[in-house]
Parts: sequence; C-alpha cells; structure tokens
Amino acid sequence: MHVIIGGAHNGKKAYVEKLLAGKAHHWVDCEADCKALSGLSNEPVENLLVIEHIECWLSETDLSETEAIRFILEFIKDRNVIVVLTDIGRGIVPMDADKRALRDACGRLYQALIAQADEVTRIWYGLAQSLKKRGDI
Repeated sequence: MHVIIGGAHNGKKAYVEKLLAGKAHHWVDCEADCKALSGLSNEPVENLLVIEHIECWLSETDLSETEAIRFILEFIKDRNVIVVLTDIGRGIVPMDADKRALRDACGRLYQALIAQADEVTRIWYGLAQSLKKRGDI
C-alpha cells in the first residue's frame, strides 16, 4: 500500500494522477459516494485501487471507530492500493464535539494505515516528500 498524505488542496490528486499515468486503476472518491467502499468487496485484489477522502467514509459509517479501522485494514490487506489521506489534524481544533471526535478518529485510522504502508509520501503544496519506503522501520 502507498499512502499519500497532505492538507486540503495541496496537490495530492495531481501527484497521484502523474504517478498513475497510463496505468489501469479504479479510483474511489468517498466524498462523492460515502458508500463506495462497501461496493468494492468484489473488486479483484490485483486491480490497482485508489481510495480518496476516506475521512468522509469514516464520518458516515455506522461502525464504531475500532470496527471501522479493522474494516479498512482488512479491506486493503493484500490489495494493490493507493490511499489518499487529507490531513485534518492540523490547524484549529473544531469547537463541535462531533468534528473533534472525527479528527481524533482520523488520526488513529491514519496511524494504522501508515504503519501498514509500504510507502508514505507527504504532499506539501505540490512538493512530494518521501516519509517511508519499503523496508523502513
């Protein structure tokens, strides 16, 4: 799994599109369809899958945080996946309790994804920085 992380509108999508140029893939935007992940269980594991806006799925799922993290980790296991994460943990802490809870849950989900990732790339205003490559501890 390759995790791409960065703030909103920092160039993550453009970076992934360049990375995928000419490669067959299935792109899932959970912001456009929060239920999209549920329909992918029949997607062949060898197909390259890009998952974007997983925080939207997390905000809409009926699963507990623990169940949601387990579901995502199990879903991506043994799949060829690029997960595009929006870093929502920086900046102003939301006053709304539900938004704070989502921010915290995303932080824990992101930690689990990054721990499992073979590669992690941070995008900062269009600049890519490798944070982890296969074999790093």
